[in-house]
Amino acid sequence: MLEFITLNTIVTDLLLVIRGSKLAQSEPISKRQLEAWVHQYRALLLKRDLDKDKMPNPDYIQEIVGLKLTPVDEIEGIVGVTSDRYILRSDFQLPKTIDLNFKPGITYVGTADGHEIQFISEGRSKWQQYRKYTGKNPVAFLRNEYLYVIPGDIGIRWVDIRGIFEVPTEVNNFVNPTTIQGVAGMNDAYPIPINMIPILKELILKNELGIEIQTPSDIKNDSASQVSPNVIK
Repeated sequence: MLEFITLNTIVTDLLLVIRGSKLAQSEPISKRQLEAWVHQYRALLLKRDLDKDKMPNPDYIQEIVGLKLTPVDEIEGIVGVTSDRYILRSDFQLPKTIDLNFKPGITYVGTADGHEIQFISEGRSKWQQYRKYTGKNPVAFLRNEYLYVIPGDIGIRWVDIRGIFEVPTEVNNFVNPTTIQGVAGMNDAYPIPINMIPILKELILKNELGIEIQTPSDIKNDSASQVSPNVIK
């Protein structure tokens, strides 16, 4: 059975270390605060890696399946769409992405049958219809966190999206809006490589709580050889 790290696991591990450090009772740390810090430091670590201009690690990416699109017109001020063309817009704003070298962290837009739609900047969409060979190809872009699609010659009403999102649980709530906010995704695979988990925990404990992690050691003096993290507060 394939094992994966979850947000709940990360938060629980942090709570165990915090309790072991004997923080003062006047400094209560909620699970909600820890979740926020996990998202924050994940975004920091991923952004550092993405800024190296490498291909995004697949472990960073989440998918939104079956995003509904609705026709809109140029009254909304969309550039480059003339009165004889129409444009589609997602019914909801997408969760905020982590930027990829000054562009949104969307890695794929496509139809359910696997037809990829080119993701471009809003500025480029202005000239798409004038391109000699690709002017009728569908393109997509983001504006105010809404996804817009100029469908060209193909019929599109639903699309799938993959991207690197700042707050992974927002994607889970977006996919299943009937779930309780803050609960969705706690036990799903958390989109971060497992090798980043130790540094993520260390940054939270040190920067937010002033807890230094030392090399784990066996402090129980029993036959189980169970190691426990040493902490300094």
